[in-house]
Amino acid sequence: MRFLVGLDDTDSSRGYCTTYLAYRIAVDLQPDVRVLPFPRLVRLNPNIPFKTRGNAAVCLQIEARDQALAFERISAKVEELSDVRGGANSGMVLVQGTSAGAFQALYLDALHGVVSPHRARRLIAEAGAKSFELGNGMGLVGAAACLGFDETFDHTFELIAYRKRDNWGTARAVESLSVRDMDAKMFPHLYNNYDYQKRKVLVAPHGPDPVFVGVRGDSPTNVHKAFEMLRYDEELDGQMVYVSNQHTDAHLALQLDWKVYSSGWAEGTVQGLRIGEGGHVYISIDTAGLTRSVAAYEPTGDLTRTARRLKAGDRVRVFGGIRRGTAKHPKVLNLEKIEVLSSKKGGLPRGAYVSSPRANRHLTKPLIRYGMEDFSSPRPVGRWVVARLIQPRVRA
Repeated sequence: MRFLVGLDDTDSSRGYCTTYLAYRIAVDLQPDVRVLPFPRLVRLNPNIPFKTRGNAAVCLQIEARDQALAFERISAKVEELSDVRGGANSGMVLVQGTSAGAFQALYLDALHGVVSPHRARRLIAEAGAKSFELGNGMGLVGAAACLGFDETFDHTFELIAYRKRDNWGTARAVESLSVRDMDAKMFPHLYNNYDYQKRKVLVAPHGPDPVFVGVRGDSPTNVHKAFEMLRYDEELDGQMVYVSNQHTDAHLALQLDWKVYSSGWAEGTVQGLRIGEGGHVYISIDTAGLTRSVAAYEPTGDLTRTARRLKAGDRVRVFGGIRRGTAKHPKVLNLEKIEVLSSKKGGLPRGAYVSSPRANRHLTKPLIRYGMEDFSSPRPVGRWVVARLIQPRVRA
């Protein structure tokens, strides 16, 4: 029998990672549970204040003869690899079948707004699914929502290589030049692996989690080829390739309702702008007769420079998430992307403008992907999961 398994909220600021849990399930639970290619790495609304680090959930397609045994073994693995003491509120959902259309509306709502655990639990019960939770169970939202994503949505791929447990929390020895060379040679098939403005490696995280590097690109073959070009001085635990909604702007597809923490877009006319402390740009726009506040923050780099050039009367479409207002500051749209629809004489050319790579969110679609969206079914590759030690590769 085939099932879908949703996993979420197993990590904390101290470590662990939901993708690592997925990797260990794929490696450790055979033959009772056989994970099929490709695991799905699903990013949800990045504006949720109580999210995990990257607000990522993982959906696994599995084969198992005994549903009860599969549920028992996966639940035990979730308990083993969740940092509940560090604040994780883990959730796991198992539903029979290869498609979970009943969860698609939940997925879309979890991309663009706030979803309550009560709604997730109700939908799980209605679908006849089984669930397991730790902590306050908030992870059930992501675990259920990620079941609604599949390859019929625009998607990309990421190869994630994992560290041996003894190395968690230590510095990652990745040669910067090899990352830059990899990115240049594989252009235009990779996304946001190197920041040329700051000369900064983006493939390697900096926290105590088990991820060594994550190489993002347009196909399983290309992320494999790219990973083989990297040079590093560490023996790795293994690797796995995920299909993902990363770099698709999935969270910006719907028109904003301007509710707090929602994500999406709005169209309006620029009324004016001011430069605030620290170089942040604050824009007032008229949307359907209402004045809205939009902020482009200095760390977004290119996007802030674009915002500075806007003029009153410019017609724009703004994309981002709504930050809660305070006694000192109004509710504001944190700008992630802007489209200039029309401009006054001497203003910006029409088109789309995004932030610098270092400020991109996991879901942000880089300009290179415009017109290159992928809705095709991915073909499995022979090495989508490597469950063995990978030796260091350093310059000879």
